[in-house]
Amino acid sequence: MLGLSKRNIEKSYNFTNPENLFLIRANVEQISNVFDSSDLVERIYINFCNPWPKKKHNKKRLTHTRQLNLYKSFLIPEGEVYFKTDSDELFEASLEYFKESGFEIITKTYDLHKENVFEENIETEHEKMFSEEGIKIKALIAKFNIR
Repeated sequence: MLGLSKRNIEKSYNFTNPENLFLIRANVEQISNVFDSSDLVERIYINFCNPWPKKKHNKKRLTHTRQLNLYKSFLIPEGEVYFKTDSDELFEASLEYFKESGFEIITKTYDLHKENVFEENIETEHEKMFSEEGIKIKALIAKFNIR
């Protein structure tokens, strides 16, 4: 999937080896092994992640409060998280997770393609597939505010 992502980015933006973009395959709990204190990220994209619908697995969600607090260790002040999902339940829970973690939700939609609230939405394969099935895409942009 990372290879496909790299090729799509190169094709879409007509460049190779961008200096401001990194595709990383790592478990979020081990992110401190990938980043050090000098590595800072402006934006994180979480697209169509596993919704972990069973309550006992909720802490594995990439938008769970536990994970969002980890992201703060490498997000710049005012850094953003872009999140898209087809899951109503995950989206509703994520709204609470972002608030609990001190993120400000600056944009949200329950129908991304109708409202088109992302300035430059890059449609993923999952997004296209779900949309063609008539499933509405839920999305939000949250900003990390240091208090």
